[in-house]
Parts: sequence; C-alpha cells; structure tokens
Amino acid sequence: MIKEKRKIRYRLPKKIIYKNGNIINEKSLLKDNDSQINVWENDFLSVEGPGYIVIDFGQELCGGIRILTHFEKNPEELYKIRIRFGESVSETFSNIGEKNSTNNHALRDFETYIPALSDQCFGDTGFRFVRIDFLDNTKCNIKKIYAKEYYRSLPNNQKLHLDDRLINDIYKTCVRTLDLNIQNRIWDGIKRDRLVWIGDMEVEIKSILYIHGFIPEIEESITTAEKSNPLPSWMNGIPSYSSWYLLILYDVYHYSKDIGFVLRHLDYANKVIEQISHAFNEKGEFGYENVKECPSDFYFVDWPSSEESYEDKKCACINLLKLVMPKLHEMYLQLNLNDHIIKTIEEKLSKNKTVLPSNKAFLAFEYLISKDEKVYDLLIKSLPKGMSTFMSYPILKAVAEKDKMFALNIMKEYYGAMLDKGATSFWEDFNIDWVEGSSRIDKLPKKNEKDIHGDFGAYCYKGFRHSLCHGWSVGPIPLLFEYFINIK
Repeated sequence: MIKEKRKIRYRLPKKIIYKNGNIINEKSLLKDNDSQINVWENDFLSVEGPGYIVIDFGQELCGGIRILTHFEKNPEELYKIRIRFGESVSETFSNIGEKNSTNNHALRDFETYIPALSDQCFGDTGFRFVRIDFLDNTKCNIKKIYAKEYYRSLPNNQKLHLDDRLINDIYKTCVRTLDLNIQNRIWDGIKRDRLVWIGDMEVEIKSILYIHGFIPEIEESITTAEKSNPLPSWMNGIPSYSSWYLLILYDVYHYSKDIGFVLRHLDYANKVIEQISHAFNEKGEFGYENVKECPSDFYFVDWPSSEESYEDKKCACINLLKLVMPKLHEMYLQLNLNDHIIKTIEEKLSKNKTVLPSNKAFLAFEYLISKDEKVYDLLIKSLPKGMSTFMSYPILKAVAEKDKMFALNIMKEYYGAMLDKGATSFWEDFNIDWVEGSSRIDKLPKKNEKDIHGDFGAYCYKGFRHSLCHGWSVGPIPLLFEYFINIK
C-alpha cells in the first residue's frame, strides 16, 4: 500500500470574475455556510440554458474542484458541463491547441457530468481560476463550488521578516511556490511537469533546507532520480544535470552533516564522478562526447541559454563543474573519503580555459569562479534583462558577491514585476521585456494589451503551456538567507 502524504482542504471562491447566460444568485457560492446538500433549501446558484461562470480562488492551488449540486425538477437528472482550469483567466477561455493550450501532464480542460443531489470532485492540476460551462441547455442548481486543495504539513523552521514589504511579498510567494511543488516527491511544476528533474531541483532542495530543514521527500526524490537513471546514463539524459546532482548531495550534507545520507548515495555518486573523469581526452581537454560509456554533445544549462553557441554552452558546463568539484572535495575531506579522482578532475578543469560569454547565466558562473571585474561589468549590464527564473539564484548570487544591495534591487525589479502581473506563485520563466503593454493574469487582456500568459514563452513553455508555478523559480530564498538575513 502506498501511503498518501498529501492532505486535503477545501477553499471557497474569493470572487466570481465573469458570468454569461441566465445565471442567478452566483454570490451564494461565496458564502461560508453548510457544505452538506439538503433536499429542502433554496440558496444556490441557478442556471437556465447555456452559460458559464469564471471563479477566482485567490491564489495558485494544487488540486481540483468539488461541486455540490441540488436539482431543478428531477433528482435523477444529469447535467453536462465543461471544466477549464487556468493559472490565468485567459487560460480558462482557451481551447486545446489555442496558443499552445494543452492537457499535458494533468487534465485541465474536459467535459463531464454532474448528477443532481451530488457531491463530486473533479481534476488534479495547478490552477487559480476555473471556468465552468453549462452545456445542452442545462437547468440546474449548484449549492457550492469549492477548490479541493492538496497540501503538505511541513515544518517551518525559518520565517524571514524584513521592513521592505516587496521583499516580504517575494519571499512569501517563493515559499508558496516551493510548498506547492512538494507533493509526494519534489516536483518541477504542478500543472507541468509533475516530474523529478534532478537538475531543476538544486535550488528547490537548497530552499527546502533553509525553510523546512531536511525532510524525507529530499532523499526520496534523489533516490527516485538514481533508480530511474541507471548508470552510465546521465541524470535525466542531460549531462549537466549530473553535475547538479552532485551539488545537491553537497548541499544536503553541508546543511545536515548527515554522514549516513552521504554513505547511502556514495556508490552512485562515485560512479558519476568517475564518468565525469572520462570526459577528458588524452590531452586533458573536456568534452561529454569523450565518455565512451555514454557520449553526448548535449551541452545544456537552461532553455533561455539553449540557443547560445556550442562553445559558450560547453564552457558553461565546464564552469559548472569548476563550481561543484571544490565543494565535493571539501565534503570528501571532511568524511575521510578517497578524493583522488576529484583532485584529478579539478586539476584538469583548471587547464580548460573558457571563453567570455554574453549570456547572463554563463557570466554568473564565470564571475563566481574568477571574480574578474570585466566579467562583473558585463554581467550587471542591463539586468534584470537576460535573467531567467531557473538561473536567477546563480545570477543574483554572483552580483551579491560584490554588491548585495544591487542584487537585492535586481531581485525586487524582476520578481516584483511578476507580482505586479498578479502572480501568487513564480513562473517557469519570465522575461522582463514581457511587462510593457501586457495584461495581468487575473483579467482578460484588453484589445490593446498582450496576454502575459498566452502571448509569450518559448521552447517547451510557449503560450498557455507555460507553467506559472515552477519550483526552480525560488532563487530569492537562498539569496536572502545567505546574504540578507541580518537586514533590518
């Protein structure tokens, strides 16, 4: 038997945003009264003929809805409805395929029936808004529509309160985003992807350690990743994700000092390190294609940097290893483990020179290694332009190494812009250039506005496929705890 760790609570709607058709007494849905259906009552939403309502539950949720239905004339009737969940209002108005609207990973657009005198639950996805269409000239009465929210009871070891309201709002929204993605494992997103992507999890796990401490889901997710990626494969098929995996092991040990944790994963980690050592040819030149067991020319850091030159991406992966290996070396020394291969890798990496990139994430890696003023000047130029949510932590960390307050201001501008657009959780990606002339997510765009959700995005997250709750976007959490914990 699999133990379900998630708990359930029910939330009333905060508001009815839109209605269309002959819909009467919709405000009854907002009342906090009896959640039990009764035969003799008359305070309910009444629908006659085709129409729809759009409900706002106030913040991003993981789960579905619960509909309590009364009846019109016959208590044996079935009423046909269409349910569309949305992370934005505009997503609830989309059809599958329109602006890349999708049911990938979790159904969010479907037709179903609600019986008279029923208490039924529908859906399990990431959403804040729900549109319900009443089809086939339906005549029905609905007593309540609740959000059925899945949540976890987690220890909260750290609460950050600063005098700056915007920083507090960013922090709280990061924590909300983080917690939504801690389900039975640590997920990437609650609409999509509901998967354990080990590379994407490094900033999530670091943040969990700061907020909740070491929780079982950390090790369960790491173990899931190891079992589903048997060596000599790379983690999730992406070589750089094996580097992030090693950094996660260091992060957990550095925080918890749990020797048993390291020992449980040592065999897999040693084999990953050995595989990385095979990436150097006879001349000591690095390349994933040199690994005979699992050759690859896939030099990937994040999607926004995926169109950079092959040489730049390769250098970024080299620099990621240059950041990871000294931390591993430190951990192995503390545990009296054999660090010979790590030392050899470090020596070879030091001889692999990197080019000066233009991408902000790549510049952040370079500056964290070199502390070169020229690199810093290129990094900060025009920020927060060029930032991505996935790489926000390394970028902000690199800036904070030299100028903490400047890093804080960049964080406020970048993440504050999402809040200004109605975000209650942070997004899979965000480009500051999307802001001008675009709508909020809690309203339909006006004629002269761009749809902040449906009209933007790229790569695997175009349009409405774009997740507005993604775990890797919580970079401000470690930034704040590592650099600003004492700010008053």
